[in-house]
Amino acid sequence: MPKPKLKKSPNEEIKKRLLELNEGLEQNLAALDSYTANISRLHEELTIKLQGLSQTAVQSVGALLNATQVLQETQMSFNLQYLQLQSQMQNDNRQYTAVSNIMKTKHDTVKNTISNIR
Repeated sequence: MPKPKLKKSPNEEIKKRLLELNEGLEQNLAALDSYTANISRLHEELTIKLQGLSQTAVQSVGALLNATQVLQETQMSFNLQYLQLQSQMQNDNRQYTAVSNIMKTKHDTVKNTISNIR
């Protein structure tokens, strides 16, 4: 004689369905935990790389400031040399003009003396 089929109660079906849903939720939770761990690891790596980049940028800015300072000092030195050269040329020009005037006066004096003798 065949065994009569026992009808499952609605509670058993609901319980079975809830267990299946619970299992799916646990799998999703495990996946989320994995994603969270990966995000944390990536965040740490990014933070380290950004710190390195920041240090490199600070060093580059420092080097650029040093180079700018050296360039300004060099420019000031060239400007000073240029002013000294201008001053020397003015002095030379005054001396040349003075000697030239003296020689012209001497020449005119000798010329007039010769003209007066004739």
